[in-house]
Amino acid sequence: MTSPAAIGGIYETPVGDCGGMSGLELQALAVRGALRDAGLSFSDCDALYAQAPYSRPHAMFGLSLAEYLGLHCSIATTVDTGGTVTPMTMLLNAMWGVSSGLHGTAVCVFGEAARTGRPHAGKGWTLGSESLAEEFQQPFGMVGFIAPYALLAQRYLHEYDKDREGFCAVALSARRHANLNPNASMHGRALTRDDYFDARMICDPLGLLDCSVIADGAGALVVTSWERAKDLATKPIAVLGTGIATSHRSYAVPEIDQLVMANAALRAYRESGLSVSDVDAIFIHDAFTIATLLTIEGVGLCSPGEGSEYALEGNLDLGGPCPVNVNGGFLSQGHTGGILHFTESVRQLRGDAGARQVRGAEVVAVAGAGGLLGECGMMILGTELA
Repeated sequence: MTSPAAIGGIYETPVGDCGGMSGLELQALAVRGALRDAGLSFSDCDALYAQAPYSRPHAMFGLSLAEYLGLHCSIATTVDTGGTVTPMTMLLNAMWGVSSGLHGTAVCVFGEAARTGRPHAGKGWTLGSESLAEEFQQPFGMVGFIAPYALLAQRYLHEYDKDREGFCAVALSARRHANLNPNASMHGRALTRDDYFDARMICDPLGLLDCSVIADGAGALVVTSWERAKDLATKPIAVLGTGIATSHRSYAVPEIDQLVMANAALRAYRESGLSVSDVDAIFIHDAFTIATLLTIEGVGLCSPGEGSEYALEGNLDLGGPCPVNVNGGFLSQGHTGGILHFTESVRQLRGDAGARQVRGAEVVAVAGAGGLLGECGMMILGTELA
C-alpha cells in the first residue's frame, strides 16, 4: 500500500419496483450515478468490482457490465463472498488496487431486479447457483434461506429462554426508520406490534414481518486515492478497519456461542484502534430479525443472549446509543445485498441523511454475514484517516 484510499462517490437507485429494469441495467445506472456524485465520468473509471444478480445468475458478470458501460478497465471482475461481506470484499480489493497503483479509480456495485425480474411460479424460490443444496438440503424442505434461519432462530429462543418479542422490536425499529427514508420500500407504511403478531407464520418461529423485503434496487461506490478524493465534488470517507471471519458454508453450523461475528468485530476494532463505544451508528445485514439480534451481540453492543432486551429498550432506534439500520434495513428498505448499507454509511458521515441523520456521526460501521452467518464481516468507516 503506497497511499491511502477513500470513498469519493455513492449512488443508490430507487428501491422497490423498478419497472422491469434488469439487474444489468440497474447496476449500470448505479455506476453512472456514483461517478456523477463524485464529479467524474466513465473515462475516469479504470476498475470495476461487481456482484452478479442472484435472481438471474450470469457468468463473468463484471466483464459483461464493463462492456455494457463501454469501460476499458485495468480489471473488471465479479465478487461474491456472500451477503454484506461481498461489498466489504469489493471495497477491500478496490482499496488495495488504488493504494498499490494498479488503478486510479474503481467502482464497486451490486443490484438486481429481485422483485420484478425473478420467476414467481411454484412455492419458494432458490438461487440458480446453490452449491450442494440441491442434493443435501432441498429434498428435505430446506429451500432457500428462511428454513435454515428459522432453525437458528428457534435455537436462539431455546438457548436463551426468549420469546418473539425481541424479533418484534427489531421489525418495528426497522419500519420506524424506513418511514424516515423516502427511498425505502415500506416508506409510509406504519407497523404495530399487533400487525407483527397477526402476520402469518412463514417458517416457525419466523413470521412474514421477520423476513426482509424482496426489492429491485442497486447501489455503487467510487474508490480513489485520498489525495484525489479531496479534490472531488464530495467529502472523502475513509475505511478505518475491517475484520472478516469464516466458519461454515451451509451444513456445519456451529453452536450459537461459536458463531464468528465476534471474531470479525474484534479484528475490525483492532485494525482501527477503536472500540464499540466509538461507533456512532451501525448497519447490519438483517435478512431476518434473528440476524440483527445475533449481530448486535457479536459486535459488542450487548452481551450474548441480551439482544432481545437491548432491542425492547429502544436502543436500536434513532437517538439511541448506536442506532441500527436507520435506512430501514433489509427488513423495511429492501434486501439489496448490503450495498445500500454502505451508501447510507457514507451519507451519514457526510451529514446528508436528512430526517434520519445520526447527530454528530463521525464513525459508522457495517456488519453482517454471508449465507447462514458462515462468513461474517465488519467494516468501520470514518470522516478522517486512521
